[in-house]
Amino acid sequence: MTDQPFDLQFVIASGPSQCERAVFGFAAALAAAHSGSRVVVALTMHGAHWGAETSGREESVHGFPPVAELIELLQEAGGRVEACATCVDNYCPSPVGADGLKQLGFGIERVGLGVIAMRMSDIPTTLC
Repeated sequence: MTDQPFDLQFVIASGPSQCERAVFGFAAALAAAHSGSRVVVALTMHGAHWGAETSGREESVHGFPPVAELIELLQEAGGRVEACATCVDNYCPSPVGADGLKQLGFGIERVGLGVIAMRMSDIPTTLC
């Protein structure tokens, strides 16, 4: 047994060019959260694109809400969204704020990739 605060981790490495994969990850995380699982979504590589406050408002897949709405719904359901700090620097289209960091959407936290990787040995993880 671990002391992890999460039951499931979804790693979203897909950006707008593979929107279907990203939508699947967010929608699956949302379904798990609504089923009572403690869920964390980690935005990595091109998936860090979704961390921008202005991203995901128009990108969607038929039958699903836009990515930005999926993120909001996930957070409302108690899910956590994190973004790999290095990936944000390389792939997130957000402007740099006064603190010298790219600005992320509401409630999205920067973490090190090591944190995301270490969870993989402790909790079930899905890569999207």
